[in-house]
Amino acid sequence: MTDDQKKRLKKQNDYILGKMQRGESLATVPTEATWYPPRPRIEKDLSKLYPAQQPKSLSLVTGDNDETETR
Repeated sequence: MTDDQKKRLKKQNDYILGKMQRGESLATVPTEATWYPPRPRIEKDLSKLYPAQQPKSLSLVTGDNDETETR
């Protein structure tokens, strides 16, 4: 390492140490620069894809001889 590189490195280190002592943020990039807005929320109308169907009648076994009752 040359003397010029050592001087630049010491100057940069002193700068960072000074920021630490003053309690400043050490981030090299502001947090606002890395923020992405949330994705848009897409609402889907499922009634267009699945039209309303009539409910099917259910058969229940109500007796011992497999008697059924339709509701």
